[in-house]
This record gives sequence, structure tokens and C-alpha cells, in this order.
Amino acid sequence: MSLPQNRPGYRPDIDGLRAIAVLAVVVFHLNKSWLPGGFTGVDVFFVISGFLITGILSRGLQSGTFSYAGFYLARARRILPATIFCIAVTLLVGSVVMLPQDAASLGASAAASSVWAANIYFWRALDTGYFATSSELVPLLHLWSLAVEEQFYLFWPPLLAAAYRWLPASARYVLVGGLALGSFQLGQALIHSHPSFAYYMLPTRAGELMVGGLAYWLTTDIKKIPSVLGFLASLVGVALVGLSIVSLDESSGFPGYAALLPTLGTALLLYTGSVDRTLVAAVLSFPGLVAIGRVSFSLYLWHWPVMAFYRYAYGTPSIGGYIACVVAMVAMTLISYFAVERRFRTGSKRSSKLAILGYPAASMMIAGLGYFVFASGGAVSVFKPTAYASNLAKLDGETKPASEYPYNCQIGGFDEAVFSDRRCLLGDTSEAAGILLWGDSHAAHHVGYVKVLAEHNKLAVRNVSMSGCMPVFKTSAAYAHPSIVEACSKFNDHMEQEVEKYSTVVVGSAWVGFDRGNSREDIARTIATLSAKVPHVVIALSVPLFPDYDRECERKSLMFPGLHCKTERPLSQGLENDVNNYLTELAGRYPNVTVLDLHPLLCDRQSCRTVSDGRPVYYDAGHLSMAGSRALGYKAIALGETPSFIDRDRLSEHNHAAIDDSAPRSAD
Repeated sequence: MSLPQNRPGYRPDIDGLRAIAVLAVVVFHLNKSWLPGGFTGVDVFFVISGFLITGILSRGLQSGTFSYAGFYLARARRILPATIFCIAVTLLVGSVVMLPQDAASLGASAAASSVWAANIYFWRALDTGYFATSSELVPLLHLWSLAVEEQFYLFWPPLLAAAYRWLPASARYVLVGGLALGSFQLGQALIHSHPSFAYYMLPTRAGELMVGGLAYWLTTDIKKIPSVLGFLASLVGVALVGLSIVSLDESSGFPGYAALLPTLGTALLLYTGSVDRTLVAAVLSFPGLVAIGRVSFSLYLWHWPVMAFYRYAYGTPSIGGYIACVVAMVAMTLISYFAVERRFRTGSKRSSKLAILGYPAASMMIAGLGYFVFASGGAVSVFKPTAYASNLAKLDGETKPASEYPYNCQIGGFDEAVFSDRRCLLGDTSEAAGILLWGDSHAAHHVGYVKVLAEHNKLAVRNVSMSGCMPVFKTSAAYAHPSIVEACSKFNDHMEQEVEKYSTVVVGSAWVGFDRGNSREDIARTIATLSAKVPHVVIALSVPLFPDYDRECERKSLMFPGLHCKTERPLSQGLENDVNNYLTELAGRYPNVTVLDLHPLLCDRQSCRTVSDGRPVYYDAGHLSMAGSRALGYKAIALGETPSFIDRDRLSEHNHAAIDDSAPRSAD
């Protein structure tokens, strides 16, 4: 809420304080490292809103002129037009350029935001916290704070009306002060157990608005203080707000008690600026700051969608990207402020009657549109290229994980049935499998490759893997997540006997992820055991890893112009190189142990790529997609690079040689 300039009671220092708050938020959202506590600008806004709204309500209640209809109509005029405009444009843009599942999520958040339930939606639906990197891609996430304010406006007027009617002034202070303290205490109590609720929801945020209300009451009850005291108090206020913006960060535990810093600092600035013309108030009244404060609401509305869409498409901004984002923010802020916000802020009696019906109707219309986008799965074809759906489906098929295919027997818990299930056979299923593919999901992503080669060579291969379970004997519990320790141990214990049924065992794992502690010694003992039990052992090395790989990039590029998808990395910089070198050296200790290395199919002498023959072959940073795995199998056949364990003639020769000489070259 802000009073028009040149009206009685207008305080330019409050607009200046708004400017500080919104600039802190914008800078934080541009780059968190630039201003780690910039997010506390939202808390400054909460206190200002509580101060101004309590003033409006108190004056109306004391004079007998308060009207619920007038109050809520004024709130609607101030907030709804610009907010609805922002939601509508964001929803339209997102429906056009975002991937269907992301557009659907945007539709749901737009519907919730239109009925002032954004905070509830993000508390329940967002699977990450406010500070998570993935949250930076949610275009309407910032509207949670507006929802908090609107929900506060529902209970605050009747609470104050009851307090003014039945309680003396001292009791009102005690009541509101107690509720505010309870709010901060609740926020502190839920920081770790329910962090999303603590951050987004009204019960843990109401205290900040109430402190603003207490600050207003102080301006009416203590109207004059010594200038020196006012000056010192304003400096303390500046220090508290400044300290929160500079020193707090994502790890501070917020809101809770940490929110008292910006809350009390803002309250001091609001109070001292009311009772004395302090130097701080004069600085905050600087015309440049006041001008930014005047457009702060529209700037707040638009800064986040601009940044979210940019990051969604192009990732972390470059210098040019930051400039483009700031230009877009300024442009949309000015359009919103002058064409929407100012135009609808005041009106005649006739327009007020229309607004009573029009604002709820507009909100419901946007909510309905958001629900339609959500219910349709985000598959809005308007303005999409003709071939968009088919191209998207093609990319989806090429990047699906191995786990989505029925012939990949990748289990989540111990199930003895997979060792006899015919679904788990690859290649020539008319004969008993002589080859076993064993490991975790990093073994399973070889299934497509092995399937193609097994079919080509008319061999039978059984694949059995367990997600997150490192293929080592006796010590698997040391590496498994607590939720699967027992199942993983049973799986590997059973496998120690199962391997004796096969002439060849291929073992693969997330070697890089498990490369810690005694893992190399445990792997070496497992390979030694396999070498003694099985004629031919194959260690499937880690495929090239791409930490910056974005599976969605190619899909997003169908709509975003100039989007460059990173598909290449230097061969020498592979995170997998060290552990692969160790595994290769380990295999060299035994005449019947070899390695399976897909690097030659994905790398040249300088670089490795996430594509093969122009097609994506990865699902994520470390897993091949099933289609990609199959494509590498066909490529190996075309290049004549079929490994010995899957070549019928070479396998027979190798197994005979291994049986004749199966002793290890060196002891572990």
C-alpha cells in the first residue's frame, strides 16, 4: 500500500525503503552471491504492509468510517490488476515456450496464484525448497509472498475490530505482541522439520506484519522522542536491515528468529521516520529511491518471471544475459506500472461497482485458464511449430532411461524371481543364457547395447541389476543407502552363488560415485572371487560422464531461439578417468578378466560427446538412454568393434583359454 504523492500523510521515506527492499530482492535473484541476504527484502515489505494496513484499519475503526467492502475493494484495486496481468502474460508465454510438463506445473501455480493460494500450492507441490536451484526455474514462485499478505488481510481486520471494541490499548499491545512472538517461535520450531511450511505459510510469517502494526500504534501513542534518540534508533534500524541483507544467507535458518533482524530494523525505521525527520529518513526520501519505490510492486512482479524464463532456457546468465534480463525487467515494470497499476488504482462509484464483479471474474478466468493448461498436461499447441509434437516425441524416445523398458530387469529390492524370469533374457531367448549382466543402474544402461549385440550374434544374455546397489560381495552394505541395505546385501549374497551358472559375467556399477573408503579393495576382492568362479569376467567401465548435461536442452531448443546445448567435453577432463584406469589395471591382473569400454564409441582423441551420429544417447549426466545404448550397439557392429564376450566365435576361443589358465597374475 502506498499513498499518492502530495497527499496528506504521504511519506517518501517509505517509498525509499521499498526501493531498498525490492533492489535487494532483485540483486539476490540475479545472483545470490552478490547479496546473500537479499531475500530479506520480502520481510521488509511485510513489515511495511503491516504498518500501513494497520494504520488504515485503525483510523477507520476509531473514526467509525471503516467499511469491509471499501477496504477489500481498495486492496483489490491496488494489487489485483497488475498481478492478474503478470500471471496472464507469464502463463501465456510459459504455455508457448515451456515443455509440456513444465507448462502444466505453471498452469497449476497460475490457478493457485489467481485465488491467492500460491504459498499453499508451493508448500504442497514444490518438491524442493525456496533456495534450491531448481526453484529458480518456477516463473510464479515469487507470488507466495502476495498470497501471505492477502491471507493476512482476511483475518487482520476482524481481529483489530474485536480488539478495538473489547480491549484497552495496553491489552491490544499484549495480544498482538504475543501473537507475533508466537509466529516467530513457530517459524523457528519448524525450520528443520518442515522448512517449506516455515518459509511459505502465513502462521510463520504473520509476526512480521504484526510487528509493522505495532510500529504504527507506537507512532500514535509516542508521537515525539528526542532527536538524538530518534537518530540513534534510525541508525540501529539501518544496521539491522543492512546486516540482514549482507550477512544472512540460505543456511541461516529462515524465517524463525533470524527474521527478527529485518523485521525489527524496518519497524524502527518506520517509527522514527514518523515521529522525527531523521537523517536516515531524509536519505530514504532521495528522489531516485522514491521513484524506484513507486514502481517497486510492478518491479517485484516482473523481475522473477524474466529471470526464471531466462534460466529455464539458457542457464546461468552471462554478462550479456544479465543486461538482457535487466532491460526486460525495466520494460515490463514500466508497462505494468503506467498501463495497469496506476490506471486501475482509483475509480468512480460506477467503476467501483464494476470492480466488485470484475476483479473476482478476472481472477476466476485466469484460474480457469491455468487449470486448463494443467489439465491438458501443458500440451497447448497454439503458436507451436507444426512438427513440434512429433519432434518432441522423437527426443523423448531417444532420451528415455533404461528403467522404463520391460526387458531391463532393474529392480528396487531383492526379488529372486528375476533370476529365472524370461523377461530378463536378451538376444536368442531360445537357449539358456551363458552370459550374465550384473550390477546397478550403471550396469543396466548397457542393456540396449548388449541386447543389439546378443541378437546379432545369436547369444542369450540374462540381465539383473538393482538400483543403488554396488556389485560387491560381503561389503555391499557399506555403500548402499540405508533404505536398501538389507535388500542389497541379500541381492549380492545370492549373486555370489548365481554367477557360477554362467560362462561370462559382466559387472558394471557407478564406480565413480562409489569410489570412496575401501571401495577399491572391496572391488578387487570381488573380481578375484569372480575370476575363480567364472571362466570369463568383464568389468564394464564407467561411460564418459557429463556433469553439465541437461536432458531437457534439446527439447527446449525446439522453442527457444539461439539455445546452444552443451554436448562435448575434453577427453582428459573426465571424472571417470581415474577409476577406469584403476579397473583396467585390476583386470590386467587376471587372464580371464577384461574390460568393456564404450569411450571409443563416444570419444575421439580430444573430446567426448553426448551424441552419436547426431542423436542424443544420454538420459542424464552419467546414464545412457536405452535408445542411445542400442545405437551404440549398432555402431559397434558397423565398426567391427564387437567385444569378445558377446562374439560367439571369439567367446568360445576365450573361454577355452581361460579354463586352461585361470590363475591370477598377482595376488590382491
